[in-house]
Amino acid sequence: TQQAYQRFQMGAIATHEMRGEWFDACSSLVAFCKHSEANISLVLRFQHKLIRLFSMLHSVALADLEDDGYHYEETRRRHRAFELPLLDVGGLDIDSLKTLRDSDTKVELVFQWIQQLVVENIKTRVLSIPPPVLTRAFQELANGMVKYHDALVIAHVPFPFPYMQTAEVLLVLHWIFTPVILAAWTMDTHWAFLLCFISVLFLWSLNAIACELENPFGEDANDLDADHAQHLMNTRLLMLIRPSTLRVPKLNM
Repeated sequence: TQQAYQRFQMGAIATHEMRGEWFDACSSLVAFCKHSEANISLVLRFQHKLIRLFSMLHSVALADLEDDGYHYEETRRRHRAFELPLLDVGGLDIDSLKTLRDSDTKVELVFQWIQQLVVENIKTRVLSIPPPVLTRAFQELANGMVKYHDALVIAHVPFPFPYMQTAEVLLVLHWIFTPVILAAWTMDTHWAFLLCFISVLFLWSLNAIACELENPFGEDANDLDADHAQHLMNTRLLMLIRPSTLRVPKLNM
């Protein structure tokens, strides 16, 4: 149970850190536009495309974590990423959406799109910030991918099968021998039944909890809520392009 809880906790931490790194990268790129030498229309176009792609990146990452490769049918696997709330996905061109739908590596594809978008807008002078400062965004983007792969290990690598089978065999043996031992230990039938029931129920309950916590990603009631996580990401991304956010506070003198 302790190991299962550690896996659950590590998965939750990895997804939160993934979201934090990607939001930091997007926030940095939006902030770097303050230094832009390009036309304001190009800057706004870059910012709006950027938050759409970051919303999509987070969505496809969560969908990939929920998919262990066995429980989803192929059609379900292809469309799960689009079921999570996205920021105006219709604003992107149809060819790109079809490419994403048919791709088997959705996370890596969107990740590459974001990097290419940033590089293209260096040339257009939308991102005219000094290169040593701009690399910060690439580092945060890459750190988010590292956290994604940390979570992916938990999602796609199950508990070792011999470990699980040994635990279940020992539980069955405990189930068989506990009534025999308690029958010899106490002469009261009611106490023997009660103690046997409690001890067997306790151990099997712990095993059931471990099975439930083993993988924190999915659509079960006790799994991490991907829809809520996506909603939080979208809310923070939208905050970045509000006029009130883009305006720097002034000092009252």
